[in-house]
Amino acid sequence: MSGRSIIDKAVVLLAAALLWGAAPASAQYDAFPYPTMPDSLREPQARADYALMHYWDNANFADSTLLYAANYGEQGFVNFIDLLNHFGKNVGEASARQFINKAWTTGVARRRFAALIDYYLEVNDSPVHNDRTYAWLLSAAADNPNTGATNRERYRFKAKQAAINQPGDTARDFSFKGDDGRMHRLSDYRDQRVCLFFYDPDCEQCHTTWAWLQANPLPADIKVLRIRVNDALFELYALKATPTMYLLDKGNVVVLKEATKEQLATGFTR
Repeated sequence: MSGRSIIDKAVVLLAAALLWGAAPASAQYDAFPYPTMPDSLREPQARADYALMHYWDNANFADSTLLYAANYGEQGFVNFIDLLNHFGKNVGEASARQFINKAWTTGVARRRFAALIDYYLEVNDSPVHNDRTYAWLLSAAADNPNTGATNRERYRFKAKQAAINQPGDTARDFSFKGDDGRMHRLSDYRDQRVCLFFYDPDCEQCHTTWAWLQANPLPADIKVLRIRVNDALFELYALKATPTMYLLDKGNVVVLKEATKEQLATGFTR
């Protein structure tokens, strides 16, 4: 396996191939058997919906050699996740549940894809990280009868956490002490675009990231709010670590959740 950076380069090409009717993968043993797109489907979203609902039709969930082959189990999964992230507005949740119900029928597939779900969707620096997709898959896994009781509760908890403050949602309101020593509420800034910088004063990476923000200022119309975290904020925002950064549009609408520095550099260029 070449790693996430190489997988990321292949994702866009594969998505285009599925949507615009490229032939399915060859008969090579370890090549993922992508679905064949009907010629009658011409509208892009209709083609995307078909690809998502039929993506796993030809997959073998019982062959451990295939599931652990780089070109089959992992690459097939990553491309499916990318399609879900970009084109799943109509059938995303249904296709995620359909995938889980197929994969969870065998122990080897359940173990393999549970690990891949966590690896590619739990961490923020993954090229296909998306909390909405993550929540869909976790909820489906929690509801599947082949999931054990312990994992079922874990999946439900993670799904609930992933569902907090998703892009497009209004960010949860809270009060905080600003650098001016006064108390503020996030809703006080609903008429502005805002960058939330959650930090811990004892966190070295927080100081490094704050220095980067100072050296790479955001556009002048974005208000940066530096917010010292506490237990209540960790729970309210399901924070995984410090620093954590958000970008909010007017109305406190989430644009970027758990934003990276690279995303901050481009998130408000529109």
